[in-house]
Amino acid sequence: MSRFKALPPQTVPAEFVYHEDFNIAHPLTGLECWGVVKVTSQLLSQPGGVIYLRAGKHIGPHKGFGVRHIWEERGHDLIKWGYPTFYDVPRFVSDIIVPGTNIVCEFDAMKGYERLIVLRGRKGCVVLSAWPIGEGEIYYSVVTAYRNRTPNGKAVAVIEGFPIP
Repeated sequence: MSRFKALPPQTVPAEFVYHEDFNIAHPLTGLECWGVVKVTSQLLSQPGGVIYLRAGKHIGPHKGFGVRHIWEERGHDLIKWGYPTFYDVPRFVSDIIVPGTNIVCEFDAMKGYERLIVLRGRKGCVVLSAWPIGEGEIYYSVVTAYRNRTPNGKAVAVIEGFPIP
């Protein structure tokens, strides 16, 4: 196999039967909420909100969201990085989304909202997509997570700790 050819996607275990909108619990707290986006810059015109990691779906290369998408898109790399199974994807994401972590925006709007990127140095990046839940309220859903990319953008927010249920 050519070293430049993409590896085939990792398969999701057959017993993982959750709907794509199912919220995955944080591996340390057991909460569905993974933290809160706290806007710190007037450059970002959308509000902050809670963060969820969903079961998601993988449509194809660079298309999809959530745990399924991360595993199928980046599973081969996750194994090399010390996250050997599909069920380690939430642990990888939780190593990036921690209180105090900076969030940048490349100002490339999708569906009227900016996608945000959580930066955690060598640990990696998490891309967040905003979704409306009511008048002036949004939540953020994890689209994907990866390493080895330095996004261009302006610091616009930080991760706040987990809200008490």
